Amino acid sequence: MEKILFRTSGGRIRKKELGLGHVFRCINLGYQLKPHRIQFLIEDYGSVSRVLQEHGFKKIFNLIPGLSVNDDIKKTTAHILKNNISILVVDKYGLTNRYIQALKKIVHVVVISDLKNIEYDADLVIDGFIGFNNKITKNKFKTKCLLGPKYQILHQQYNKIENFKKKYDLLITLGGFDANNLLEIILKKISKYEKKIKIKIILGHATKKTSTLKKFVTENNEIIIVNKTNNMKKEISSTKFGICAGGITTYEFATLHIPFAIVCQYKHQIFTAKEWHKQKIAKNLGFIQKDSKKIDVFLNQLLQNKIILNQSNLVDGLGSQRISKEILKMIKS
Repeated sequence: MEKILFRTSGGRIRKKELGLGHVFRCINLGYQLKPHRIQFLIEDYGSVSRVLQEHGFKKIFNLIPGLSVNDDIKKTTAHILKNNISILVVDKYGLTNRYIQALKKIVHVVVISDLKNIEYDADLVIDGFIGFNNKITKNKFKTKCLLGPKYQILHQQYNKIENFKKKYDLLITLGGFDANNLLEIILKKISKYEKKIKIKIILGHATKKTSTLKKFVTENNEIIIVNKTNNMKKEISSTKFGICAGGITTYEFATLHIPFAIVCQYKHQIFTAKEWHKQKIAKNLGFIQKDSKKIDVFLNQLLQNKIILNQSNLVDGLGSQRISKEILKMIKS
């Protein structure tokens, strides 16, 4: 068995536009790469270590959050050499080619990227962005690139076809961390609909209950609010419609053919939201913190059954399997 190191970062930090999306992609791929020995080298801005442990990963090593590229190279290099790492999988904010080229001298490097950022001098680049057609190609460094939503790294639960009874009209889940308190904006709008729409809300692993949320829970008995779930697939499958942020959850809704609307936490999510909207798979509500009336319009349309969206087979839930096979080929070679 080989040693595989995931270098990632995440947690409760607004300025870096970080949540837990990078971390969960690594977790999802890590499941597929067992029984190889998995380690995590992380910048933890809050909740990352706990989330990894909850998902069964025990070999966790911490770096000082926000360290410089030079320090990152030194510390990651030292860890790789000390622990005889065979494969380095990098999924982190602010990734540079200087970092990749330095590490590539001592280990195979796999990069998991976002949007249309594929020009990395790695051994393998993975980018499951909805804006790409599904294909295998090469970038300017002649690096093999697996592109498109069929390479989106989802939990292994999405490999199986299962049917669940519809329990809710609307599921609201804004990722691992609600950085801009969008949920509070939505709650102000939905309270008047609680008798008409059956609603469930999942807060996220790194989202804390504010006083506003606590008050809402006591005043609105009809709306179910939970901190987190261990089976997001079941939760999504059990609803008729969803509201989510513009991250990995959009691909989970699309895989299960559940129509959804997107509210954006960060600037980079608007690119994903616009692409889903353009393909008429989701509604892009954009930055509701700037225009909260969009929620009113959406809820009225939902109540009147006026939202019609396409179902898509672009995402099939098998991306993690495809990618793990490519990585295992690297190990064998």
